[in-house]
Amino acid sequence: MADTGDRNDSSSDRGAHSERDEGLARYRYVKTLPSGKRLLLRPLSGDDKRSLMGLFARASRQDLEYFRSDAGDPAVVERWVDNLNLRRVFPLVAIVDDKIVGEATLHFGEYYRRHRAWVRVFLDREYRRQGIGTLMLRCLIDVARRMGLQQMYAEVLTNQPQVIKAFGDLGYQHEVVLRDYFITDSGETLDVAIMVLRLVDHSGEF
Repeated sequence: MADTGDRNDSSSDRGAHSERDEGLARYRYVKTLPSGKRLLLRPLSGDDKRSLMGLFARASRQDLEYFRSDAGDPAVVERWVDNLNLRRVFPLVAIVDDKIVGEATLHFGEYYRRHRAWVRVFLDREYRRQGIGTLMLRCLIDVARRMGLQQMYAEVLTNQPQVIKAFGDLGYQHEVVLRDYFITDSGETLDVAIMVLRLVDHSGEF
């Protein structure tokens, strides 16, 4: 597919991007957990470096296998925070007791893929099965709608039926299974389900 688009933003485009970035940076969602603790969902900031490192330092080796980069390496996490760019990735963090206990990210496509984004989510083991992950995914859907996105995608291992169900309950459809798409540190290959949420459905159009 030919790339015929202009890659330089006009002044009006830059102004729109600036307003969008400011709006994303101010995103907030607050909820009281069943335990009575306060949960805050907000975008990752440059001051969160140490807390984000702590989140991944508490992760198991098996959990870290699922990341595309070595999240267990503090230098990798430091680069993520130092290079925040809300036009490319929107990182939403969950905070309880001033500690980051989860992160969910929207990875935006560019050019002919600019109508879609990929979703990833990770929670501290202590805070799983409390509805926090589902709430974070709902917030990302809200952000995606504000951004004018049309499609959201997620990759889920087929041996995680509870995660597939969670995405399905939010409206994601099971699009396809990619056989042996994922390989573990031990060399085992696993199948991956591609889940898609169509925020704008063009089916039936002529």
